[in-house]
Parts: sequence; C-alpha cells; structure tokens
Amino acid sequence: MNSENNQVIQSFIDEGDEKKKASEWGAAKISYLQAVEEFNAMREVDPDAPLTAEQTEFKKKIDVRLEEVNEHLAQLHKEKGQAALKNKVYQVAIDEFEEATRLAKDDSIEFLEEVKALLDKARAKQQDHLIHLELTPFVERGDNFRKSGNYAEAILEYQEAMKKIVNLPEDHRFVKYIHDNLTECKRSLIRPYLARIHKACHAGNFAQAASMMKRAQLLLDREDSVYNAFLVQLSEKIHQNLKEEEAPEIEEFEAPEVWENAIKDYEEALDLYSSFTVTDPFAPAYTGVNVFEDKFIDSRRKLGKLYKTRADKLNEQGKVEKAIKNYKEAIRLLPRADKLFHEAFREMKKLRAQIAIPAAG
Repeated sequence: MNSENNQVIQSFIDEGDEKKKASEWGAAKISYLQAVEEFNAMREVDPDAPLTAEQTEFKKKIDVRLEEVNEHLAQLHKEKGQAALKNKVYQVAIDEFEEATRLAKDDSIEFLEEVKALLDKARAKQQDHLIHLELTPFVERGDNFRKSGNYAEAILEYQEAMKKIVNLPEDHRFVKYIHDNLTECKRSLIRPYLARIHKACHAGNFAQAASMMKRAQLLLDREDSVYNAFLVQLSEKIHQNLKEEEAPEIEEFEAPEVWENAIKDYEEALDLYSSFTVTDPFAPAYTGVNVFEDKFIDSRRKLGKLYKTRADKLNEQGKVEKAIKNYKEAIRLLPRADKLFHEAFREMKKLRAQIAIPAAG
C-alpha cells in the first residue's frame, strides 16, 4: 500500500467523519463506502497477500464507522416507517421497517423486536387496505340494496364479498360486518313468512303453517342461534296441533340433505328472482333481463326432478295417490320443454285413469 492510496482512503474516512459529526448519516455512509471501494481496489493488485498491520487498521476503522452509521440509519428508517404507518401509507411503512431491519446489528435484539412488531402491524394494515379496496364495490352495493329493502339482491352482494375473505378469522371486523348484514337480510326475508305462519296458526291451518315453517327454516342462516331457537319452538308448537293425516310424508328415497339443499336453493333463487329490480339505481349492471332467471330455472328443475323420482318410487310401491301428488309437484316445477315434464305428466295420467276404473265386484 503506497502513501497515495493511504491518503485517498484517509480522505474518504475524514470526509465521512465530518458528515457524521453533522448527523448527515446517509452522506457519511457514502463516504465510508467510497473508502471501502478504494481499499478493495488496492487489494485487487495482490488479493492473496496477507493484510499488513496498516491495512488491518484501515479495515477495522472503516467497519466500526459503517456499523455506527447503519445503527443511526436504522433508527431513522424506523421513525420514517412509524410516520408512514400513522399517515396510513402502509407500503411505504413496510419498506422503511424492512430497511431498518436490514441495517440493524444482529445483536440489537430489543430494536429488532420492536421493528418486527411494527412491520407485522404495517403488513396487516396493508392487507386490510387491499382487501377493503376489493370488497368495497360488493359491500357498498349490498348496503344500498339492504337500505332500500331489496334484501335478496343484498344477500347476493354480501355472499360475493364473503368469498373474498374466506381466509380471514371470524372475529375480523370485515367478516363480522358482512356476516351481521347477511344475517339481518335473511331475517328480513323470513319475517313475512313468520307473519303468514302466525296467521295460519290463528286460523287453525297448521298444515299450511308447517309448510311455510319449513321454507323459513331453509332460508335462515344456520349460525343465527336466536332465530333458529325461536323457529324450533314455533315449529314444535305447530306439529303438536297437526292432525295425523296432515303430518309430512316420511317416504324419502334420497338423503334428507339432498332435499334440504334443493329446497333451500329453490327458495333462495325464488326470492332473488322475484325481488329483482330492473331499474335499480344502485346497480347499473343489473339492467335488462332478470339476471337471476337461469339460477331460478335450474333450481326449479333440480327440485322437480326430486319430486319425479319420489313419485316414480311411490308408483312402484302402489301408493297411487301419493305418487299423483308428487307428479303434480314435479310438473309444476319442471320446464314444459323438459323430457322429465312429459314423463311425469304421462305417468300421472295413467294413475288418474287407474283410479277412475271401478274395482271389479
């Protein structure tokens, strides 16, 4: 190492020291890094040669100064990150905290833990911010529909919003807000059923009340413990007053959950279809034809197919009147152009003709 090299390296170190005294930490670091570059360039002449005492002293001096500067810069980046976090500029906060972590010494445990907590908070806030941007169109439309009394459309929007937050915990404020509004909308759809149920009970028509009760229970959110408990109590009261011949049929040839899902899908599709507003000012995309028509037709067909299957089985068992009753339900639900519609109609005509033939005496 010649004296000229020494002078250049020392000049960079001295320059860095002056800037450090003025608390110009970034500028000081640049000067020290220039000293490192000069030192490395000098070592490239003979990289395998052992460090002299003078070279060792230069390297130690530069390393100590860089460590000190990085410590101060880490603190500055942490403070900038905190300011960005306070101002809700979350991505900037994340970048600042990550840089503070990179610059801090490995043994600065307390500092690193503090920055990590801040970084985790900034990342969580940024995630919430991005999710909020994605949810806002659905939630705003849902809120507008709910406030205007269009609960079926609101349910559709809230359900779409829920799909965006499936990975969030149940106690997250976004999840709770959407879930609470969904529950309220479903309750609002159920309340008219409850009014008709009470009217039917008052008139002594418990069979009709039981039928409407089943529909109300299928519309209700399973997690709505308050309304579920109320409907269970009301259902028990209704069934206590049912005559034996009014009790629901027990012959089922499909799993109960298949019927339950089919009826629930049909009821929800019916509510969405019937409450659709072509000229709703809150949802320009919902103009023109009823956007729920395909869903409604599909759900009707699935339920109609179940009734036809049940009717076929009852027919095979010789339970003619019950088979006719289920064929009628199938015909009511199936599209006229559907092959199953014509099959059900043909079988029902055969059974009616069979009933009309007097028994041989």
